[in-house]
Amino acid sequence: MISGSTTGLGGSLREALDSVIQPSPELLQSGRRARIEALKPPPLDPEFIERCRLALARLVAVEDDGVIAVCSARRREGRSSVAAALALTLAGGRAEGRVLLLDLDFGHADQAALMGVAPSPGLADFLEGRERLRLAAGGPNRQLWHIPAGTHLGDPLRLFHALTGEAMLPVFRQIFQWVVLDLPPLLGHPETVALVRSADWQVIVGRHRRTLMADLREVAEVIAGEKPSGFLLTGDSTRIPALIRRLL
Repeated sequence: MISGSTTGLGGSLREALDSVIQPSPELLQSGRRARIEALKPPPLDPEFIERCRLALARLVAVEDDGVIAVCSARRREGRSSVAAALALTLAGGRAEGRVLLLDLDFGHADQAALMGVAPSPGLADFLEGRERLRLAAGGPNRQLWHIPAGTHLGDPLRLFHALTGEAMLPVFRQIFQWVVLDLPPLLGHPETVALVRSADWQVIVGRHRRTLMADLREVAEVIAGEKPSGFLLTGDSTRIPALIRRLL
């Protein structure tokens, strides 16, 4: 499928999402609606989720909507846990708008394990034309939706090229009030930069006593722009580098 036009991919994505989330009366009557898997509560400390909620409240407003890119400089900095906590927070605070947690770390996906669902099939399988689009739902009022990264057999660069086209991200925006992107580390994965810059908000995650200031400076330079950005420090609740405070 990924070899087709961007418009074709966007149309296929819209059709796949509609068949699961808002199927037509004809599809419901036929009994062919896809079974929706249930998400399990992620094993995150309630205090951690609350701190993420407080941080998010400084970045977005209740009436906002759009795409939040959650990124980090390197691995093992808590990025996926933060993305999950932000998605849960958004789902719990908005009774009507759907929230999508989209795992785009195709090589080292963690969200499926956090959410208690199988890692494949997922978005990569759908984009490469091997499987139907698979979603799971849960969270408060069943407003949280998740698409696992899945298993890629081709070049992941082509997956990101498809996602940054003009027809795919807008489809997610149309159906979900919020889309939270769990992205690979920015340093070493330049293919993610365009997607980060296309998001409405950017959240940089660093870890206390692990993340280097030089790496944070490089990330800040990569995503430099006028989009609202924030920083979350995991592993410590009191210290935020002065350089990063200016991003809040």
